[in-house]
This record gives sequence, structure tokens and C-alpha cells, in this order.
Amino acid sequence: MFRIYGEVIYILQNGKLGFKGGTCAYLFYDLPRISLDLDFDILKPFTKEDIDNLKLILGKHGRIKDFREKRFTIFSLLDYKIDAPNIKVELNKRVWENNSYKSIWFLGVEGKIVDEATLLTNKLVALSDRRLSVARDIFDAYYLLKLGFPLNEKLIKERTGKNLKDYLSFLIPFIQNAYTSKNILHGLGEVLEKKQKEWAKKELIQETIKEIKRLRV
Repeated sequence: MFRIYGEVIYILQNGKLGFKGGTCAYLFYDLPRISLDLDFDILKPFTKEDIDNLKLILGKHGRIKDFREKRFTIFSLLDYKIDAPNIKVELNKRVWENNSYKSIWFLGVEGKIVDEATLLTNKLVALSDRRLSVARDIFDAYYLLKLGFPLNEKLIKERTGKNLKDYLSFLIPFIQNAYTSKNILHGLGEVLEKKQKEWAKKELIQETIKEIKRLRV
């Protein structure tokens, strides 16, 4: 997976893509859970040649099970290797105006990733924005909150129509209604170690709410 990311940014190292999401947090912000899917924002026009190059890169590392260009995304699903989960590679065409990116070096190649405020802010918005709640979002948000990452208030306003105070006030009861000890490990348990799973089931929801309340002070 790391080699795939390295090759993608090597081929498209002209600033066309901004790396984001859980695997970005895992690689560059020490997120303490496994993450394999690769998520990017398209920052500059993406050509047919770029798409062909992407297919070539993915094809070198496995079997492409699905490749679709949708209205807002370019989606691919890679059968990476036997007895390993498929890897989703998704390029997002709809990029928020107030997202911010920074340059990094990875395997000798310069690339762009979302900065700390953009990463945390989008994770907090994702908690309430998805059609179905995803437990990995709350785990990631908690970890980034504990690191003391800042928030991007303009991005919250752009994505939710609410100011920071109003969104956080809305988010707390949303989390309380959406997540319980019975569903908190759905889609999350398999990427955590045993002790992490035990803690998440007992503490993750309330500890995340506690961190959000601190932002309101």
C-alpha cells in the first residue's frame, strides 16, 4: 500500500492530488489504527493521461476489480494480494474551498497532504455528514482532538452552514444518539488491537464528547 501511494505521487507529483483521510493520518500523523484505503482530493485538472497512469500504477500491484469515474469521484477497487483486504483508491473532484494542504516528502518524492486543521475538521464534520455513521470517524476524531490539532472554523461553516459553537453543540447529542457500546466496534474492531477494542467499547464515546466539550470552553 505504501508503494502504491509513493508511485501515485511520483507520477502525479505536479501538485494535482492532496492526500487525506485515515491512511494519510496513519502515515503522517501517527494514527494508532491500521488504515489501507487511499483517499485524495483532485487539486488541479485531471486528464485522461492521468487516469491512464493511475490505472497502470494500480495494475502493477494487483487486479483492478472496479474502476469508475463518477460525478464527484474517480473510484477504484484493487485486489491487492491473496488473503489481504481490497484497497479502495478514491479521488475526490469536489474539493472544499477552505481545505488547506502542506508539502511532505515520502520515499524521496514531494507530495501534498491535508494539514492538521483540515484533517480534524473534516473528521468532525464526517461524524454527522455521512448517510450511515462510521465508527472509524469517531476513533480518528478522538485521537486528533487529543493531539490538540486546531479547527478550521471557515471550513466548518462552508460544510455545515453552522458556526463552530453551534456545530459543536449540535454534534454532541448527535454522537450520543448515533453511537452506542453495541455498535461502536462495527467497522472499527478489525483495525484495532485487543486492548484498544476493550477501551473503545467502554470509553471512546464519552471520551470523545469530553474532548469536544473542551473546545466549547
